Amino acid sequence: MDADFSHNPKYLTIMKQLLEDNDFVIGSRYAKGGRCDYGLVRTLISRTANMLARYLLGIPTHEATTSYRGFSVDLLRQMALNTIWSDGYSFFMESIFVVRLATRKLAEFPIHFEDRRAGTSKISKREIIKAIYNIARLFYRRLFVIPFVVYDPNRPIEKDQACENCNSLFHMEMFPAKYAENEDASIYQCTSSGHRTHGRILKCLHCGLVFNETRHDAKKLLDFYSNVEDPTYLKNIDSRFKTFRYNFAKIKPRLPASGKLLDIGSYCGISLKVAHENGYETLGVEPSKWAAGYSEEVMQERVFQGVLRDLPAEEGPFDVITMWDVMEHLPHPVEEMKRIHSRLKPGGVFAFSTLFIDNWYPKIMKERWPWYMDMHLFYFTLDAMNQLLTKAGLQLVHHQKYTHVITLEYFFFKLDALGVFGAKFLGDAIGKTSLRNFMIPFSFGDIQLFICKRLDNL
Repeated sequence: MDADFSHNPKYLTIMKQLLEDNDFVIGSRYAKGGRCDYGLVRTLISRTANMLARYLLGIPTHEATTSYRGFSVDLLRQMALNTIWSDGYSFFMESIFVVRLATRKLAEFPIHFEDRRAGTSKISKREIIKAIYNIARLFYRRLFVIPFVVYDPNRPIEKDQACENCNSLFHMEMFPAKYAENEDASIYQCTSSGHRTHGRILKCLHCGLVFNETRHDAKKLLDFYSNVEDPTYLKNIDSRFKTFRYNFAKIKPRLPASGKLLDIGSYCGISLKVAHENGYETLGVEPSKWAAGYSEEVMQERVFQGVLRDLPAEEGPFDVITMWDVMEHLPHPVEEMKRIHSRLKPGGVFAFSTLFIDNWYPKIMKERWPWYMDMHLFYFTLDAMNQLLTKAGLQLVHHQKYTHVITLEYFFFKLDALGVFGAKFLGDAIGKTSLRNFMIPFSFGDIQLFICKRLDNL
């Protein structure tokens, strides 16, 4: 309710009585018997907005924009609160739209809305434009989204998972879940084409971390990664070498000149081989049995098959730890960063790449951004990354774009996986020519390379 007495507290007893038989109650200026002290123009704007909400959005009450409301606790538990995107005045309209999806027990009663005695209205032209946009967006949802969603008012209440970064339970749903009918270890390959199948994509309202509400616990995910085999990765091995050499050259000036280097998620050992070429004593950690075996047998690089927490204590400490395109896969990144801190020598360097959502490309692509997929659990902003690293006793000292070097044939393979029309035809045609191995440096900035140093005050 408004705290300037525009919403008179005398109506609370009526609201309490109505809540005994209803899940939601609203004090209405426009129900029969209600009054409002607005001037002509403001009244016209308000009545128009409420009429549109009533007829376009199927909201049964005459009032959708006032905040004089009562909710049952059970309703709040059942409402999909984190699907509400709007803020400002539009929030009031969208929240009652979500109420309507969760219950049919809505009631209103007439009130006299008294105009403020001091100050000026907070509504602006921008708020009016936002309200019009949100009515159109919700009308689209009502017509084309909600009819295809089976709503069960008796469904069990889902407990939101806490944000890994700050433990907050308050999230906003950016995109709904899109699950594949069948799931196996292949969607966890490095070269997986399983784009756009994922759990709910949520944004923490406290720290800004974006995360995928996975269906699986850490043990199940580790089982998937342990059983991954990915021959497609090896078909493009030359471009993998070029990618790691290109990025290692970028970070080399910020690393110790030599020493022990641990590569987490070393996969087929190409990054280890590149580090070895640069004079480091290398060791890899890799959960995939297939990839770890290839690293040792073909690349002749030493690899521990498993995860960092199981690496024997006598291995290390390390001058440098690297982790390429791995952090977004970790179910508990804060815990893993603390393990990395404990494995580094004082002043040691941790360099890694990961998905970066605070970038123009995901903002433009929205739900069609290709990196929303089952195996990616986290998407970082710079603020969220700094918070996470600080918790683990690591200081971010530099970040920049991470560049992949890929063949023209592989480029069209990925475009085809994303559903781009004609990509398969062009890829097949190029695959029959010498152009298939033409190398392209590729970076939109939505994957970033970070360099950190260990702090000794954890």
